[in-house]
Amino acid sequence: MSLQNCILLALAGVHTAHALNIPKKFKADLYNIGTQEHLFPYLGGAGPYFSYPENYGIPIDTPSGCEISQIQLLARHGERYPSLSKGKKLLKTWNTLQNFPDEFNGSLSFINDDYEFFIQDMDNLEMETTTENSVNAINPYTGEMNAKKHAQEFLAQYADFLEDNREFAVFAAGSQRVHDTAQYFIESLGDKFNISLQVVSEEASSGANTLSPGYSCPGWDPEDNEDIISKYSTSYLKDIAQRLNGENPGLNLTKTDASNLFTWCAFELNARGYSEICNVFTPEELIRYSYYNDLTAYYEDGPGYPMIQAVGALYLNASIKLLEQSEELDQRVWLSFTHDTDILNYLTTLGLFDDGKKLDPTYTPFRDHVFHKSWFIPQGARVYTQKFSCSNDSYVRYVVNDAVIPLENCSDGPGFSCEAKKFYKYAKERTANQDFFQACNVSSVSNTTELTFFWDWNTTHYNATLLRQ
Repeated sequence: MSLQNCILLALAGVHTAHALNIPKKFKADLYNIGTQEHLFPYLGGAGPYFSYPENYGIPIDTPSGCEISQIQLLARHGERYPSLSKGKKLLKTWNTLQNFPDEFNGSLSFINDDYEFFIQDMDNLEMETTTENSVNAINPYTGEMNAKKHAQEFLAQYADFLEDNREFAVFAAGSQRVHDTAQYFIESLGDKFNISLQVVSEEASSGANTLSPGYSCPGWDPEDNEDIISKYSTSYLKDIAQRLNGENPGLNLTKTDASNLFTWCAFELNARGYSEICNVFTPEELIRYSYYNDLTAYYEDGPGYPMIQAVGALYLNASIKLLEQSEELDQRVWLSFTHDTDILNYLTTLGLFDDGKKLDPTYTPFRDHVFHKSWFIPQGARVYTQKFSCSNDSYVRYVVNDAVIPLENCSDGPGFSCEAKKFYKYAKERTANQDFFQACNVSSVSNTTELTFFWDWNTTHYNATLLRQ
């Protein structure tokens, strides 16, 4: 069934008595929603969730003859409104457009038709998109619906395993939107489970006992590699501004405005379900923008910045410990929710998408390009660690955004998994000499040296103050 038909059925349920009298605006929304999903992979992780494009055809089901022994999840919050800083930048560009005295021509002409800017309430900035705060009543891409759908997929995937594992804690970083995603996920699981939501502080003072180590890392300087990133040509932004200005003499959009239009496109999709501003871009411009985001993430938050291996080691070490203790621990389901950067740091240390080749800022690569930011961490991203036993042996593998991603040099187990002992050896080599506390100079903000919340949540209830960040 098409997305449009699903929405039509939903509308029929809401307007049962007048199911055939759908308002004109809803009809327009209906036919626009679902037509831009091909753009999601180009939006730098700011747009709605989508499955990892290269899934290799490996089933995510537990391999035949094997039984799950532990499940871990590290997930990103769902679709949201822009941050406060990005929201202000978007409003500045929107004000430039509003002050244009003439009717718009070309790809901006949709603004003439009573267009309403998608940021209608500044209080929504930083927040999850929901059925209540969404611009569009039939928007299927809200963070709320994403989390609830994810929970139902989780139930379907692990139904048998969950029959004997109905009591567990869920961990969320102390951000309002992260908390909300975790809460929606828990609610959608239903009342058959006894779940304790543990909210872990994002304050720098939490030190190493955190799901968001970047906030406790004063040694992290995202501008360390700015000299490399700045080599990438941004001429495509100039081309966009010149094209729109040429269609509308006197408009005077800048390169900065052109960059803001990409952000507008992504976040309007989260809040409205479609975005006509997305139609401004050519396929070439989307590719160039996408690679710019890859390049930036690689050198600021990923393999191109050596400190990140220590930052990501904090969670990976905890994950390894949980896997090793799977036979001893009563809890066998470990679900955690945090931010995109934290997941990217973890994946960097794990090495799942690091082929050892540095990204080149002087051109846009195609064949030799495995680091795709938006493929790893779209809104609602999810990384599952599966541990399963087959006969007398145990195996580990990863499922990233609905796709099994084998470890490159350890995938000869069932379902292209890695034998557990080999995996532990591999993972510990990746984390060797990676000291988060020391590398990040954490001692300047905290004296908490260990991540303990997975093990002490029963005695130390985590209920951090929620922050808008």
